[in-house]
Amino acid sequence: MSQTKTELLQGNLYINGEWISEEEQTYFESINPATQELVGTCAAATASQVDDAVKAASTAYSHWKNTSIPERAAFLTKAAELFEDRKEELAQVMTKEMGKPLTESIGEVGVVIATAQYMAGEGRRLFGEIVPAGFPDRDIKMVREPLGVVACITPWNFPVSLASYKMFAALIAGNTVVWKPASEVALSAKIFMEVLHAAGLPKGTINLLTGSGRIVGQKLATHSEVKIISFTGSTEVGQQLAEMSSKTLKRISLELGGKNAVIVLKDADLDKAAEGIIKSAFTTTGQRCTAASRVIVERSVKEELLKKVIALTKEMKVGNGLEQGVVIGPLVNEQQCRLVEDYVQKAVEEGGNIAFGGRALSELGTCYYMPTIIDNVHSNHTIAQEEIFGPVLAFIEVNGYEEAMSVNNGTMYGLSTSIYTSSLHYASRAAKDAVSGLVYINNGTSNAEMGVAFGGMKMSGNGHREVSHHAFDVMTEWKSVYTNY
Repeated sequence: MSQTKTELLQGNLYINGEWISEEEQTYFESINPATQELVGTCAAATASQVDDAVKAASTAYSHWKNTSIPERAAFLTKAAELFEDRKEELAQVMTKEMGKPLTESIGEVGVVIATAQYMAGEGRRLFGEIVPAGFPDRDIKMVREPLGVVACITPWNFPVSLASYKMFAALIAGNTVVWKPASEVALSAKIFMEVLHAAGLPKGTINLLTGSGRIVGQKLATHSEVKIISFTGSTEVGQQLAEMSSKTLKRISLELGGKNAVIVLKDADLDKAAEGIIKSAFTTTGQRCTAASRVIVERSVKEELLKKVIALTKEMKVGNGLEQGVVIGPLVNEQQCRLVEDYVQKAVEEGGNIAFGGRALSELGTCYYMPTIIDNVHSNHTIAQEEIFGPVLAFIEVNGYEEAMSVNNGTMYGLSTSIYTSSLHYASRAAKDAVSGLVYINNGTSNAEMGVAFGGMKMSGNGHREVSHHAFDVMTEWKSVYTNY
């Protein structure tokens, strides 16, 4: 059933504590990928509005950095309470905008609440250091200092949790924020910002700019008053941002793509491995940077594992994320669906066999694709090397641990690696040998816990981390203070 006009949402810009819309403001549409219905319209920021937001954040910085950290923390604690009140509403809009099942969206708002609480607590732990002096009558201390305006640029697959990782770390450290969310989830961003506004954060401390990456993203990347860029998205865009921001010597944190693998050795519990594989591969319709897109399995157990994975995949209900029992929603848009189709076709052309799935579910809509398993994939095949960002899983046979780890490390990415084994020897070796920022033993590739550093190696990032206190390595810089008495 089509939405009525009164149900449509409108998102404006949030600058210096006010919702902004110019007389000739242009708007873009947010479309539900499950139904192709219009969710609402969102303001497209102009270059001058980017300047306004950065100026507001820069002006607010002088006050915010001198606000006591416990007082900053109180705002986050209040925000956590308010997010709880609007959890269902925000989750509904997220599912309508990008398609993930409602249960996942509700869980994501739970992550936002936990992040607010965690970062509020970390405010009591922004420790400095006391260093023994080499001369008499001298004290030396090192303290963390905020840098100024932080531009947070976030993707559509986790509309609010990734924003909370970045924004709350920036705020508790004493920085101010300009946030540019992905256009696909701009209305979710609006509700997120409404909550922070209601929490009472001072004017200019947080600002929201929706619109194109070409205008908003590039302007933030080159703006002289922006001191930090925190970006999650594709490796290609991350490289472009790094190049653009280098001229002003910005600090830049990049959380980029992945080509994650689950290694399954012959001594593994295959039932547990199969369960972990499908959750890692198909949750959020495979649209996660940590999604498992490769299974690297010892040849002697490949057929048995493949049967178990197919059996579990058949039980997964595909459909509108708002419907009861759906665990796989649509892809975010038609373009992403076509991209997945192209990768599957390429895999077959290179010698892969479709063991399950392998087609668009056009009977459900224009953005649906079956969870797909491709067998007989070799490590040099395109589907084994490039990030797909869709529900496609490649099976690669190997002769043992050494070959498995070589295949695992044989891509340009290094985000997440999983291994299933009963051997303490191989589990311990994998923890050391895997060239990835995340390693899971007897668990899938896609899992994060609050307080644990999250990020990748190689082309999956530039070495910075989120989700834990290690985020302050990005959001602050060290000041050394010498006192002679």
